[in-house]
Amino acid sequence: MNPALNIFCGLLLLCQAALPVWAEERPVFEIEKAGFVLQETLLLLDSTISIELPKYISIAIDQGFAVPLSFEVEILEVKKYWFDRKIISLKQQYLLHYLPMLNSYVVSDINNSQRNYFDSRKEAVNSLKVIYRYPMLDIGNISRDLKVYAQMRFGLDVEELPLPLKSSSLWDNDWGLRSKWFSWRIDRVQP
Repeated sequence: MNPALNIFCGLLLLCQAALPVWAEERPVFEIEKAGFVLQETLLLLDSTISIELPKYISIAIDQGFAVPLSFEVEILEVKKYWFDRKIISLKQQYLLHYLPMLNSYVVSDINNSQRNYFDSRKEAVNSLKVIYRYPMLDIGNISRDLKVYAQMRFGLDVEELPLPLKSSSLWDNDWGLRSKWFSWRIDRVQP
C-alpha cells in the first residue's frame, strides 16, 4: 500500500478522534406517558409531559410576553388501505406569562377561562407537566366496530404567538417547537 495514503488515513483518523462529541440535545417537549381512564362512559386523559424551556422562551416570558402552549389529542380509526381517519380532535390551550406588578407567573387555561398564579416560572411550568383526569369524550360516541387509537403532542402554539415573537428577523431561534406524537391503543371496554 502507498505510504503517503497510510499517513493520510492515519491523520484523518486522528483528526476525527479529536473532534468533540456533541451530546444529543434533549427535546424541549416530550410526552413521557399518556392514556385514558374510563369513568362510567367518559374517557379521561392522564398524561405526563417533560418540559425544558429554552432560554430565549424564558426570556420572552420574563419580558412580559404571553407564550401560548397547547396540547392536542386525536382519536383515529385504523384504515387498512388508506390514511387513518381522524374521528375526534381536541386542542387545549394555555398562556404562560409574567405579571411584573404582582411579581407572579400566570398560567391561563384558555378553554376553561381559569387562571393559576405562581411565585416562579419553574412552578408555573411544572403545573403544565401533569394532566390528570382531563375529560375527553363519551366512549359511546365511537362505534364498537372500529379499531381506534389515540395520539397526543404538546408544544408552542405558533398560530397564537404575539406578533413581535412571530417575526423571524428579530429572533434567531425556533418558535415552532412541539413534541413528537405519542400514540396508544384504546382498549374497547364495555361501558
